Amino acid sequence: MKRSSAGHNIKLNGIAASAGIAIGKVFKLSGDVIKVEERSISSDQIAHEVKKLIKALEVTKRELAEIQKQAKTKTGKEGEDIFDAHQSILEDHVVIEETIEQIKEQKKNADFIYNQVMQGFQDSLQTLDDEYFRGRVADIKDVKRRLIKNIQGGETRLLNNLTQKAVIIAYDLTPSDTVLLDRQKIIAFLTDKGGKTSHAAIMARSMGIPSVVGLENITNSVRTGDTVIIDGISGAVIVNPTSSVLNKFLKLRAEYDELTKDLSKFRNLPCRTLDGKDVELSANLDFLDEINSIINYGARGVGLFRTEYLYLKSDKLPTEEQEFAEYLKTAEKLYPHPVIIRTLDIGGDKTARCLPMPHEDNPMLGWRAIRICLENPKLFKSQLRAILRASIKGNVKLLLPMISSLDEIYKAKAIIDQVKGDLTSQNIPFDDKIEIGAMIEIPSAAIMADAIAEEVDFLSIGTNDLIQYTAAVDRTNLRVAHLYDRLPPAVLRLVKNVVDAGHRKGVWVGMCGEMAGDPLATLILLGLGLDELSVSPAMLLEVKKIIRMVTFSDSRKIAEKALQMKTSMQIERYIRNVMTTRYKLKIN
Repeated sequence: MKRSSAGHNIKLNGIAASAGIAIGKVFKLSGDVIKVEERSISSDQIAHEVKKLIKALEVTKRELAEIQKQAKTKTGKEGEDIFDAHQSILEDHVVIEETIEQIKEQKKNADFIYNQVMQGFQDSLQTLDDEYFRGRVADIKDVKRRLIKNIQGGETRLLNNLTQKAVIIAYDLTPSDTVLLDRQKIIAFLTDKGGKTSHAAIMARSMGIPSVVGLENITNSVRTGDTVIIDGISGAVIVNPTSSVLNKFLKLRAEYDELTKDLSKFRNLPCRTLDGKDVELSANLDFLDEINSIINYGARGVGLFRTEYLYLKSDKLPTEEQEFAEYLKTAEKLYPHPVIIRTLDIGGDKTARCLPMPHEDNPMLGWRAIRICLENPKLFKSQLRAILRASIKGNVKLLLPMISSLDEIYKAKAIIDQVKGDLTSQNIPFDDKIEIGAMIEIPSAAIMADAIAEEVDFLSIGTNDLIQYTAAVDRTNLRVAHLYDRLPPAVLRLVKNVVDAGHRKGVWVGMCGEMAGDPLATLILLGLGLDELSVSPAMLLEVKKIIRMVTFSDSRKIAEKALQMKTSMQIERYIRNVMTTRYKLKIN
């Protein structure tokens, strides 16, 4: 097939959204960007434009219902729920009424006005510095594009009619596009836009389709028929590779497939060292959509259920019933395994329309997480009631974030006791012995871990913020990001202090930060005596494999030696050497 004028061996880097290595021919989607022309209409044409809008709404509603059926078949209840959200966007009375009113006032065509109204919502989300909101933009665009095409009388593009296997490339792949992918024909997809938390990325992971998103200009770098290599692990994409590069990745793909096959053997095996030390291995949960993925990877419950998405997805605070339904569904789905629900951790880099935040010069050190909850007892009590009610089967635990002092523990526990009393007086059942934990992510809490451990049932170390606060490094700031080390000795010493303090006081200690899912850190964390590791689902099996290959006694010696080292680089070199020479493992 004729090569693209883009040339050979062009390498692009994006966001690895769904793991895997794929090699194939490009099928480039056209018509991703809708074309809407502004036209003036006369007064007697207004009724016709409104009628076109209403008819298009009905057609689109039927289309979404059909796609929802396919979503349920291919991805389960979570995929079905995504299109409940799409129907809600479509049937939003505020949008419909505003569109009709503006057609009448501006005397413009229906597709132009609808696009204008929806663009306003879309723009307001895109300006927010929050990945969840930016992910929801794809939902709005999906519905908007579909309805406008129906207003214009165009045909909706379908992706289930491909005649041969292909790599789908698009400006943005919406959830409805993803549902229609024929797994027998689609081997990967690449997009200019998108993030890890978009619905499309979540669904791609659940369907096992390798994907790289956020490539910015992939649609202008390829043509249909080009050959591309997709590395869904690193986020690299190579267009029209040379023979030598192609052979290299064919080998890497075979190795990855073999590794995946090998790791799958560990899915149902206990997370236990060779000398009998058990480690609870659970998963971090960002959205309820990901629960099937967690189960498929063999997680022993959820070690961190981030509840922020319930507050970020709407301009209204979630009701107690809405939260209760989400928490109960998760607890029932994973029963009898534990589900650790973290109370609201909003603020800092996560802002919500439903909860106005004051301007702060340094929000990461400001009003966030437990600080907000303690100053808003009504808000806090509503979430606590939902969590406690969902604990009825006894597998729910409660985690308090951003604890910096004992005083916050005392105040939080007092409010929890009040909520328990209210539920008891109302004869509403809950687990009265629910475990309460403190998240250790601030140096002051790590230093005072022994005192905090006396007041809680468990400690959970959040390494993302602990590293950031200990090293005074904003990991999102490119000027100082190089100072955000992978295995900083100061933080490892703090981790040891927390684990030792917790065990002396008789409470178990877990870790739910990124370090917990870093295979390079596994031997050290095991040797430090952590009782639980909560990791991203994709890292579960690799971490379990490492733990099952070693003895706890050996890992303790490795950890002790690492703690004596003075730099992150020394520790990293030492661990890599141990992994490759002693255990024959290669870690990225």
